[in-house]
Amino acid sequence: MTKTALALGMFDGMHIGHKKLIDTCVLLAKHAGLEPAVFTFSNHPLELFGARVPRLLTNEERAEIMKRLGVKKLIETEFTKELASLQPAAFVDMLKAETDPGLIVCGFNYTFGRGGRGSAELLKKLAFERDISVAVVPPVLLNKQPVSSTRIRELIEKGDVAAVQLLLGRQYTLSGTVVEDRRIGRTIGFPTANIDPDPARCIPTDGVYISMAELDGSIMPSVTNIGTNPTVGGTRRTIETHIIDFDGDVYGKPLRVFFVKRLRPVMTFASLDELKAQITKDCEKARQYFGC
Repeated sequence: MTKTALALGMFDGMHIGHKKLIDTCVLLAKHAGLEPAVFTFSNHPLELFGARVPRLLTNEERAEIMKRLGVKKLIETEFTKELASLQPAAFVDMLKAETDPGLIVCGFNYTFGRGGRGSAELLKKLAFERDISVAVVPPVLLNKQPVSSTRIRELIEKGDVAAVQLLLGRQYTLSGTVVEDRRIGRTIGFPTANIDPDPARCIPTDGVYISMAELDGSIMPSVTNIGTNPTVGGTRRTIETHIIDFDGDVYGKPLRVFFVKRLRPVMTFASLDELKAQITKDCEKARQYFGC
């Protein structure tokens, strides 16, 4: 087994704080001749205790970002009752047996072991006793507040996707296969590519957003509506994206939506003509934003 420099954490957002931790791990691994690795969980620990934690990205997306940052080995373990019951020392012994770390990198607020009793300071002590070095990464601050996945979820659920971009270091995205809907957008000159929201994901609040749409390898300016379409009597919450200056066949294709900026809340219009006029204004704002 190759000795590792092991980054610990949930990494459920892969935000700029997580990136700093992994960058530190990769840099120290290179300096020490170790393999940069990550030990994380396939499910959020809080879910084991009945909490719902909206996902900020899929495990596959998380793995892809880690790979781009230089992680060579990813250990994803299910967080189980057995794992949750391990005492801090037993948890470190498990890490040593399964990943052979010469160095462990964790965040300032990392907790582990039964009841979250283990802290970064305790990890230093337990690791030292097992001939393992530990590097603790301080918080990354934005507007004097630590960047955290909880803070990002709150902003997404308020629709402040512009602020989210600063914390993630990238736009927040949702992906899915384009499904056929009622085609009302096409009847008023604004065809949409619709994806069903994944109930496990953190969904921005209802509203209209400037966005970008990735389809068939191309990224195009777009406007995305999240809501139930009250003007046309809709009852089901949908994510509908109008790709500007595009009218190709999209049904059944994978689509990724990048959320850039919230334009307005969902509104109910007296007629389809009023709805069409407002969508025209929304698209013009998106054109101005992208300069197209």
